[in-house]
Amino acid sequence: METIKNKIIRFETKLQGLIEGTTASLFPRIDKINDLAVRLRLAMQDQCRMLDNGEIAAPNIYQIFASPQYADELNRDQVNLQKLQTELETAAKVAGFVFLQPPVIQIIEEPMIPYQQVSVNAYFEDQNLPATANLDIGTPQAEAIIPNNAFLIVNGVKLYPLEKAVINIGRHPDNQIVINDARVSRQHAQLRAINGRYILFDLSSNAGTYVNNQPVHQAILSPGDVISLAGIPLVYGQDSMETSSTRRLDISAHD
Repeated sequence: METIKNKIIRFETKLQGLIEGTTASLFPRIDKINDLAVRLRLAMQDQCRMLDNGEIAAPNIYQIFASPQYADELNRDQVNLQKLQTELETAAKVAGFVFLQPPVIQIIEEPMIPYQQVSVNAYFEDQNLPATANLDIGTPQAEAIIPNNAFLIVNGVKLYPLEKAVINIGRHPDNQIVINDARVSRQHAQLRAINGRYILFDLSSNAGTYVNNQPVHQAILSPGDVISLAGIPLVYGQDSMETSSTRRLDISAHD
């Protein structure tokens, strides 16, 4: 049986080829032409759901955040935006994902993002999905066991006990940990408790997520690890475990 990870890799590979073929001119300043596919893949991967029939549902709303000027330029190029939307749907179906509703790409103004750079977020239009469950990709049978006495020290000042299975971190007030700094994305990163360890995920943030000065898309945290969100330091602690080096969780196509 094909693994979820292989589906994700196939999705990104197919999307890369489609973007290169038709809509590359829409995003001329992204560092690599494939980077848009990576960002879309990460956004989709974070929100995938497993249905009762075993199928994997992909989120149908994809928000591309851009500066007001660039957002206006993108919105005026509806022909290429429609092509990108079609390419996204094609790549997901080729990879074996299903859409509960047709996929839609939205261009959202975000003044904090530099001109001709983008950030990507994805979600299901209907948040009250029946008969679905969150998917921990690459960790079958993983249990949401919360580590004992875990905490974050943010910016060397405030201590946050970590007591939930999923903890969102960012500038938006709906996050469990709110960092009110313009450099931090509205939904910047997420902590997930899996089998007694917290795993840090970057949520396609604009400035990126670092652990011990290394850029990561996801990383298993150990006590003493220093996380950086747009230059804001967060020190991870956990009283019941010995400090060890951070390990990346290999669930994606790229480090």
